[in-house]
Amino acid sequence: MKRLGRLIMLLILIIGFPSFCYARDDSIDWTAEELAFMEEHPVIRLGVDPMFVPFEFFDNDGTYQGITSDYLEIISEKTGLEMQVIKGLTWTEAYEKALHGEVDMLPAISKTSAREQYFLFSEPYYYFKRVIVIRESTENISSIEDLYRQTVAVQKNSSHHSYLAEYPQINLSLYDSVEAALTAVANGTETAFMGNLATTNYLINSTGLTNLKYVAFEAEQQQGLYFSVRNDWPVLIGIIDKTLATITPEERIAINSKWVGATVEPDYGPIYQAILITSGVIILIWLVSIYWILRLRREIEKRKKIQTDLEQAKQEAEAANNIKSSFLARMSHEIRTPLNAITGMAYLVKKTQVTLTQKMYLDRITQSANTMLSIINDILDFSKIEAGKIELERVAFNLDLVIQDVINIVSYKIEEQQLGFKLSKDPKIPNCYFGDAKRIEQILLNLINNATKFTMTGEVAVDVRLVARESNFYHLAFTVSDTGIGMSDEQIKNLFEPFAQGDASINRRFGGTGLGLSIVKSLVEMMNGEIAVYSTEGEGSTFIVELSLEKDQKKEQEYEQQVSSLYFNDIKTLVLEKTGANMNIIDSYLGAFGMHCELTTSPASVVNMLELENGKFSEPFDLLILDYNTPAGGGFKFVEMIQDNRKILKKPRVIMLLPMMREDLFDKLDSQGVDIGIGKPIIPSVLYNGILEIFRTKAIVANQVFKQEDKDSLENNYGILVVEDNKTNQLIAKSLLEPAGFRVWLGNDGQEGIDLFKVHRTEIDLILMDLHMPVLNGYEAAQQIRELSVEIPIVAMTADVIEGVKEKCESYGIHHYISKPFNPEKFVETIRKIASAETKGKENRIKEANSQSIEQNSRKVADAPVLDREEGLRYMGDNAVLYERVLKAYFNENQEVIENLDFAIKAESFQEAAQIVHKVKSSSGSIGAKQLFEIAKDFQKALESGAEKEIINFYPQFVAAMKLLLDTIEPAEDSGGQE
Repeated sequence: MKRLGRLIMLLILIIGFPSFCYARDDSIDWTAEELAFMEEHPVIRLGVDPMFVPFEFFDNDGTYQGITSDYLEIISEKTGLEMQVIKGLTWTEAYEKALHGEVDMLPAISKTSAREQYFLFSEPYYYFKRVIVIRESTENISSIEDLYRQTVAVQKNSSHHSYLAEYPQINLSLYDSVEAALTAVANGTETAFMGNLATTNYLINSTGLTNLKYVAFEAEQQQGLYFSVRNDWPVLIGIIDKTLATITPEERIAINSKWVGATVEPDYGPIYQAILITSGVIILIWLVSIYWILRLRREIEKRKKIQTDLEQAKQEAEAANNIKSSFLARMSHEIRTPLNAITGMAYLVKKTQVTLTQKMYLDRITQSANTMLSIINDILDFSKIEAGKIELERVAFNLDLVIQDVINIVSYKIEEQQLGFKLSKDPKIPNCYFGDAKRIEQILLNLINNATKFTMTGEVAVDVRLVARESNFYHLAFTVSDTGIGMSDEQIKNLFEPFAQGDASINRRFGGTGLGLSIVKSLVEMMNGEIAVYSTEGEGSTFIVELSLEKDQKKEQEYEQQVSSLYFNDIKTLVLEKTGANMNIIDSYLGAFGMHCELTTSPASVVNMLELENGKFSEPFDLLILDYNTPAGGGFKFVEMIQDNRKILKKPRVIMLLPMMREDLFDKLDSQGVDIGIGKPIIPSVLYNGILEIFRTKAIVANQVFKQEDKDSLENNYGILVVEDNKTNQLIAKSLLEPAGFRVWLGNDGQEGIDLFKVHRTEIDLILMDLHMPVLNGYEAAQQIRELSVEIPIVAMTADVIEGVKEKCESYGIHHYISKPFNPEKFVETIRKIASAETKGKENRIKEANSQSIEQNSRKVADAPVLDREEGLRYMGDNAVLYERVLKAYFNENQEVIENLDFAIKAESFQEAAQIVHKVKSSSGSIGAKQLFEIAKDFQKALESGAEKEIINFYPQFVAAMKLLLDTIEPAEDSGGQE
């Protein structure tokens, strides 16, 4: 039974695998090693390409055929080795198995340098020509260079694949078989194919692809066909080479003629089959079409009904959306108006005499109102983002001012929670950019508020640094980190989803809508930026926002020119700060300003250094920067101790770093001998401006004589008309504006506002206009006022913050906008800015008129005599005695004019100076002093308008002319006395 089983197994193997098995040819001079190999390895496993015609392929009966098959039969006959073909493999699979040692021989393969790493090759037993195959209609390909930047079809893992891979200019399209690649070229899917001439010719004839032609490129030499074996069987290569050497030329010609010389008739069977199938399909389609035509008629009627329903549903959706928008607008307006009253009245009450407990209650009221406002703003912003209606502005802005506004807003909450707050900003980063400052502020506010909300102890840190620079664009990273509760990876995944928070308990503990971070992400993406978050539960979170901002070249250049004219390097500075991190930040800021400083954490060291540096041979410190909380007992007591220390001969100027919300400390600065207080955390530009304010005379190159602040340039009688129907809002506006030095008129509706403007037109300089009022709304009132005055600034003061309101305001001549509820301090600051800008506009017009006047009168002044006695005598009726008396009186009363004028100008009392010059002008004209009269006339105009450049220009001219005139008059006085 065992023998029978073995026989059956042997029979199955013989049937399942084609093989060649013969007796060994002893006429060949075999070595002992070769004979031993053939005894040890009687069966050689072959991996073949089933479609590599005419070299090797399987016919319709599954028999292995082709040129290579005939050569293998001869080798098997002469060596006695059984050549066992493994069926069911594609060429790619056969090649892979050979690489892994699962196949012993690849009998029809070309030799390449890459393949020689894995296989041993016999001598070539057949040569073929490599050709390019294209369609008959293709005319522009005649060489390998014509294939550059083209896509060429080629069989995967073939020698042609390796050949073309050496041409990176040619794109490859890989196919598993040559027939598939040729078919793709024939039907136009591919442009060209590269393969060997024999295989290509055989397949073209057998498949009936009559629209193809060959392109032979002469530079390409003939390619050989080899037997390749696994690289650990070198003996087998010797056996094959010896066998090939015994094959006669006649045998080789016979094999070649058998497969290449034969004419292959095209097989039209598949074509006939396709025609029959197509005809059947057409008939079937015709029958099915009749059925579907009837059915589609019913479907069309149904679709028409669905279309009607959809149109109706669309109209209902649009109506619902309009209702939602209207509701949001109304809700916003109705909530903002009382919120404005709450925050405004709370602010006014805080300015009165209230107890500490009452102040705490008022702070809670303000905080709650701001929280409600934040929720409303989030809902409105999310609604705009969802509808794609948010448009980013591109305006010039100062980054430090944005950061300062953010710090002013968040400091209260941070101080209340007794958290540390650290800001670090590379001082070398420019400050002036183009972009949407309000949205950048919104992003930072959301992130810092979020960090503060979820941090019970520790600190919140903000860092601004430069990531990269590309031309005029600066890629900045804003990092907000905290030591709060942190988040898990699962919570981070949903962090930026609308209305999503870490879990339900977070909402209960900390509140919020869950919209803030979603809005932040949307705004960052709109600015083409990126946001990333890193967090560990129980340790804290870090948010990094990267934005690319365009530098405002003009303003930054102006700032750099101003800085280049300032010299801070000789300001000797001492810094007292208890924390190393803050000390390093201050050091980097001062270094960027060109200043060198000494750093210490010890108050005793400060005293010691100040005493030592006051010696005979050392320069004393000019500036002391100290943190209020560093010395024991507070910064004020420490400053007082320094002031009382007699060993410190020269007392340094003092800048004190104070908690932002400690208004009580800021109020005490003047009385405590502190020059300037700066809120923490420190912003570079704020520190810079503080140092500049203290050491202006030391730092400036000395060509700026006069400086006048914007708010000081406003006249005390600057008039504002408030048109508002809400009595509470009227009270708040009036209570805020009048203490700031403005005169206020109140109108209850648009019509009353127009009437007041008509009556007080010459006194009113600015109009605050509510938009929704009875009798006449703000838009219509502004339109009518614009007919009376084009220049009067009109500021919308409204609770409407929905899209389109600003644009509508512009169309009615309202060019400024303040939304309710407004921050009381920011409200006054905004009004000052608008008023200052308008005042500067008037000044520019006056300056222009002055310049024209100066140009017209300059020649007259130059030619005019110091004192025209003849003209003076005519004014006196030719009475010489009277004229001499007048000159004497003029000389006596103007002896102190120059001194008084100098004092008034240095005190920047330009109106007082204008009165002095006016008096001189009047009397100078009467005595015939034409030169001084002309100068005084232009100088008076410059003083009245506050035009600094003109004042600087005319002041020395006036003084020189005045002195010259008095010197000219003095001899006349003496002669008068002798008479």
